[in-house]
Amino acid sequence: MIFSVSMKLSDLLENPEGAALFDKFLPGVRKMAEANPQAGSLSIEQLVRYTRIPQGDKLLAAMDEALGKLNTPENMISPAEAKLIEYFKELDRQDGERTGKTSGSHVQDAIYPGKPWLDTKGERIQAHGGAVYFEDGVYYWYGENKTHTDGKNGVWTWGIKVYASTDLYNWEDRGFLIPPVLDDPNSPLFPAKRVDRPHILKCPATGKYVCWIKLSGPEAAFTVWQADKLLGPYEMAEALYNPGGHKAGDFDLVTDRETGKGYIYFDADHASMLCMELTEDYLHAACEVAKSYPDLHPPFTREAPALFEANGKKYMLTSGMTGYVPNKSDAAVSDRWDAAFESIGNPHVDDGTRASFNSQISKIFKVEGKDELFIAMADRWLPGTPVDARLADIFTRVIAGNYAPEKYQATDAERKEMYAANVLESADTSIADYVWLPLSLEDGRVFIQWKDSWRV
Repeated sequence: MIFSVSMKLSDLLENPEGAALFDKFLPGVRKMAEANPQAGSLSIEQLVRYTRIPQGDKLLAAMDEALGKLNTPENMISPAEAKLIEYFKELDRQDGERTGKTSGSHVQDAIYPGKPWLDTKGERIQAHGGAVYFEDGVYYWYGENKTHTDGKNGVWTWGIKVYASTDLYNWEDRGFLIPPVLDDPNSPLFPAKRVDRPHILKCPATGKYVCWIKLSGPEAAFTVWQADKLLGPYEMAEALYNPGGHKAGDFDLVTDRETGKGYIYFDADHASMLCMELTEDYLHAACEVAKSYPDLHPPFTREAPALFEANGKKYMLTSGMTGYVPNKSDAAVSDRWDAAFESIGNPHVDDGTRASFNSQISKIFKVEGKDELFIAMADRWLPGTPVDARLADIFTRVIAGNYAPEKYQATDAERKEMYAANVLESADTSIADYVWLPLSLEDGRVFIQWKDSWRV
């Protein structure tokens, strides 16, 4: 546990010295926070900003300095973290026992959006918030392993898994792209850390494969890794990295095919979709080059960017900000990677749910050998909580009402319904499904239509 204003309130209050410092700097705030069950998951910095405490920046700087003095060897692992380490090691032992007993098989001949997708052993594919990399005739699908994420046991992501396929229907489990770190609570790959949405580029200058992963939650940063081969092993280049000092949200990476320059697009500070040019080695962000979707507030703030190029145009699809509950997507277009994007509307055709067919897009990739066939990869995080147009409207009005109450109103019953459905912290994503659909372009517009099943 690293003491700073970026740590969760619940973690700080577990330590007597930390709790005493909190009460010294923020007298009376603990009682207010303890009355709100969700406050414990906020960082100290978030809590101060949300409660609009006077001279918040000055107070946070002083508090951060005082908390830093608590970073002693004795305090690096809290009692709660020690229990998690033992629990995670036991889960790992059980996984090892099951691996030797796996003997099933599974074959399918099409893609079935929204249905459980099994690997060639007959087990659920665990590559959420994922992406696909094509190399030497093989597609590699990698993403978050949610095998143990039941919403109760403290596991957010159990490492990054990777699967291989030549037909896009049948996927072989190739193990961990980047395994979890079970004995270091300060590692970004500790299962309790909220690592999300990995993306890989091959750097033309170094020849290395560079993987960026987002840490959501209190850290709101990136961890950056690189390897000599696509399947690793990967070495960490950055543990917690905030490009330009920005809090990091969902992101995507692209390479300009003509110049070799790399770009990262990310939700920066929940204020805009920011584009930054990468350094020559792709390990850092060098400078800001463009902003899209500025000056929006939740749920309209854009996240989950997915970028692709077709017919000389650059496209970006994004979702709004409603946690794991799906919402309406938006497509945008630009002539250059280093320029702002302009919205061209909802790509999901005939979507009566107004919730992107109850999914959130994580990546778009082109099928090799088929110039006009793109696939939109998406997650259905909450299969048991379908969203329809009515519930989508309630989410919009309840969340937006916190920022523009004169324009958006909701009843107490509607607020209660929304909070019951919004289960970001307690969602069982081990049973989350995938929604892969073909993406087409017509007159510069992006279209994604529903199909119960389809073949490449």
